Amino acid sequence: MHPGPRRQPSTASRTLAGSIVVATLVIGAVSGLTVMQMRSSAWDQVGQVSQSLLESVEHMVDRNIELYDLSLQGVVDGLHNPEADGIAPSLRQVVLFDRAATAKGLGAILALDAQGQAFADSAAVVPRRLRFPDADFFLVHKEREDVGLYIGTPFRTEPDGHWVIPLSRRLAYADGAFAGVVVGTIDIGYFDTLFGRLRSGDQTHIAVFRERGELLVRNPMLAHAIGKDLTAAPYFRHFLQERSGQFVAVSDTEAVEGLFHFTRIGNRPLIAAVMVPTRVIAELWRPKAMAIVAVVAFLCGGLIGLTLVLQRELERRAHAEERALAANRDLARLAHTDGLTGLPNRRHFDEAFAQARAEVARSGLPLSLILLDADRFKRYNDTYGHLAGDEVLRAIARVLQRQVREPGETACRIGGEEFAVLLPGASGAEAVARAERIRQATARLQIPHIGNEGGGVTVSLGVAEALSDETDGQCFSAADAALYEAKRQGRNRVVSRSCGGDDMRVA
Repeated sequence: MHPGPRRQPSTASRTLAGSIVVATLVIGAVSGLTVMQMRSSAWDQVGQVSQSLLESVEHMVDRNIELYDLSLQGVVDGLHNPEADGIAPSLRQVVLFDRAATAKGLGAILALDAQGQAFADSAAVVPRRLRFPDADFFLVHKEREDVGLYIGTPFRTEPDGHWVIPLSRRLAYADGAFAGVVVGTIDIGYFDTLFGRLRSGDQTHIAVFRERGELLVRNPMLAHAIGKDLTAAPYFRHFLQERSGQFVAVSDTEAVEGLFHFTRIGNRPLIAAVMVPTRVIAELWRPKAMAIVAVVAFLCGGLIGLTLVLQRELERRAHAEERALAANRDLARLAHTDGLTGLPNRRHFDEAFAQARAEVARSGLPLSLILLDADRFKRYNDTYGHLAGDEVLRAIARVLQRQVREPGETACRIGGEEFAVLLPGASGAEAVARAERIRQATARLQIPHIGNEGGGVTVSLGVAEALSDETDGQCFSAADAALYEAKRQGRNRVVSRSCGGDDMRVA
């Protein structure tokens, strides 16, 4: 069994579906733009907070280094003053080292000679036996005269093991020859504490680097990363390209993707950076975005579901209307169709005859009518039964369907064993020839009929060409009279009304 042709959606259903698709796309686009705006707003908000935090870090570090540098510069100036050489050691210590050098977080200041041996100590009248001949700050000042304030590589102090950042200045003789170094330290824990107070949340990271790549300070504290050379880290190259900026990269110390904001600290070879993990930024907007997406998905789903329901209802109604129209067409067809033979019935014949006469009146073309019926049909029914008689009528109907096939031609059963054929455009002579073919085709069926002449089923036919001055009834009566004459003359023949009027002629 082959499936029937797929029914196309109705115009109303297509319009509804198109409207819902457009509405869904608009809602989706608006919600998408809202989510993107939420994301952008979260990033902007974090960027503004990070930038503000970065400015505070820059100012704080630069100010502390500046204050400590004043103390170093004071020691350098004091050592260059000849009057300081002859005073008592305790007084000399007070003159050289001011109280700023002993503030919280700031370590002792030492004066080192040309061999790296401490000869003045802010923490003791008698200098401690400390030597730094191989320290980077000592070697840099020894090799160069123009360094100024030098911020060295962080190192651990003994015996407490605290990480400190060395700050140093060069000592020189009157002729400019290297005379030693004045060096002081800042406890990294001091900066860590200050940064901890500034941080906005536990996820923000603050760091200070040397331009050469070493990590000086990191909050939250990562002791194992202090002093580590990070020049090979993918994100560090961004620090060297501009004085300040922002970018997204993966932190080398924790393998966490983050939004970096960075800047140079004053004119110093230091870089301050604030990093916020991108997952933290996502947490600011993603939950709300997911809620919006869920609500929009629910609404769109409901809208689509409602659309499907409405579509089904529209399709059901359209299908019901189609069935009703089909039923009406079937009723109309049945009203004009003979149930036994499948040919048009008397009602259809009357309408077709009237239309054909009207067309003939307009065009002037001829119109012929053939009436025929089965010979001695009552006797056939009495002999063979009504079922066999019905089969004879169906056989005659099949002959007519084969013989009457030109456009505009109509074959009808108009009652009992009587049939009619309308032949628009056919003259009386042409209609007689067509009637003869019908008679012969019926005889060739060779349906036995012992009560009829010749022993088989035959038909008699009457032909009349419609005249311009007569009515439908007159033409029909003429054909019927011709049929009666064919019966009277012995049946199984064609009789036509002559073109002149009432005379009959046997074909």
